[in-house]
Amino acid sequence: PTPTPTPTTMAPLKQFARHAACALTLLLSTLTISSTSAQDADDTNTIERPFLVRDLRVFGTRLPISPMTILIFGISALILFKNLTKPSTATASHILLDNDSDATRDKMIKMKEEIGDDHEKFAEFARKFSTCPSGKNGNPNGSLGKFTLGTMVPPFDKAVFSSKTKAGSVIGPVQTQFGYHLILVHEKDEQRSLVVE
Repeated sequence: PTPTPTPTTMAPLKQFARHAACALTLLLSTLTISSTSAQDADDTNTIERPFLVRDLRVFGTRLPISPMTILIFGISALILFKNLTKPSTATASHILLDNDSDATRDKMIKMKEEIGDDHEKFAEFARKFSTCPSGKNGNPNGSLGKFTLGTMVPPFDKAVFSSKTKAGSVIGPVQTQFGYHLILVHEKDEQRSLVVE
């Protein structure tokens, strides 16, 4: 069964689009305030506007930019910057067999077929077969917890953060210097969609 999408598994482009739409709405409302302010300021019989919505004057020249416009641009830029630079994260479990032989790889393929995408079976297999301490001590068995892109060894990271990998699926076998891994990705919050395949 395919897991239902959660806010933490939304595609990064959808998150970016939501923040960009919010920033654009703020920008358009600011430009409307700014243009209205500029028109009103030209009329000499109007009451002076509050500082935040008044056009700025620089060396005697009136600019169609208010302090509110600058404030909204700054906040929008900060929101976009924070969301674009947030590292990708994932929560995963694994089964490790610390042997690089073809027989070990074949054993992992058979295990993967038996497990399917069943989380309980995966935890049971991790407890029985994994040579990593997380197999016996993790909660659930085999759990690596939450980690960021770049924390694990490159082949492991590449497999977990690949755009083809979906949350709730078992992937592998993946070979690293530690041996072969079967990986169950519980959650994925990928901020960057361009991960090297």
